[in-house]
Order: sequence, then structure tokens, then C-alpha cells
Amino acid sequence: MSSAKAAVEAAVYDALAQTISGATVYQDAPDNAPLPIVVIGDMRSARLPGKASSPDRSVTVSIVTLIEAQERAPLLALMDQIETALDGGTFVADPWTLSGTFDDDEAVLAEDGSTYSGLSTFTFLALAD
Repeated sequence: MSSAKAAVEAAVYDALAQTISGATVYQDAPDNAPLPIVVIGDMRSARLPGKASSPDRSVTVSIVTLIEAQERAPLLALMDQIETALDGGTFVADPWTLSGTFDDDEAVLAEDGSTYSGLSTFTFLALAD
């Protein structure tokens, strides 16, 4: 059985790769990847309360979006695509059933004045079948 984090990462990648237009989706972006990009970032998991010996987990994943633009609108459009792809979605990754929920996001202008970065956070309930 794969771990809950591995199942969430694979499901998130598949959902984003099938949904996102206007950017390349990566699990691990190469250093020279041309912008815009969407990257599956940090992940953390926790046992569900009252399920000490269960493989079930709550998995939080951060999605990083990087874009070079004259305004924030293209970044926000990509972040909306990410939210649409993952929020409220149910994914099956045998032997897991995964349910995603949007937590929060932020959009930041870099010091160079032309690169924007977005960070979207989602929590997935990962239940082993």
C-alpha cells in the first residue's frame, strides 16, 4: 500500500495536469523551467483523531504558482484553475479515497516587480479502503 502522502501527490498532479491551461505542472520543477509553472510543494500529514493505528490521514499540500507578468490577473486566473480542480473533489487512488478542501491562498509580487508567486493550500482526507 502506498502512503497517503504519495497517493495525494499523485492525485493532485493528475488533476492539475488535466485541468491547468497556460502553465506547466510539475511535481519537481527543474531549475531552468520556463514560467509560468505550477509546482506541488510542501506536504504534511497527520493521523486522524481517535485512529491511532489506522493508515487514514489528513494530508495538507501546498501548490506553488510562478508567473512573469505585468499584472497579477494571470496569476489569479491560474490559482482559480487550481482551486476549481481540487476544492471539493473526490479522487480514488487505489486503495485510497481522497477528498480535497481549499484552506487558503496568497498572491505575492516579487522584488523584481515582474514575477508573481502564488501559494494555495489544500487539505485532503485520505481514507484507506
